Amino acid sequence: MKHVHDNEIRAEVRSLLVRQRVDQWRLQVRVSGGMLRITGDLVFLRGSDPTPPSLVEGLERALSSTQGVKHATLDVSNWRKPSGGEWKLIEERAPALAVAA
Repeated sequence: MKHVHDNEIRAEVRSLLVRQRVDQWRLQVRVSGGMLRITGDLVFLRGSDPTPPSLVEGLERALSSTQGVKHATLDVSNWRKPSGGEWKLIEERAPALAVAA
């Protein structure tokens, strides 16, 4: 297997996120030694509401198969995947507004 530098992996992952129409401003992409970790809020710019879990599954597969990636972790705050299960959107509630006294 050809060695791929972390900055090349990061650039390919960013390109993949653009092709998948993911809002990159809400994500942090870190690569170290071929280990990829994505954190933040995963939001697709597709206009479909709610986002189907199949989009997240497809993104996860694409990230894992990116050249040079040894392991990919998708650790986002608004989606969860129980072990062996399917990705599920976590509904975040807006904070209650304080009543002015």
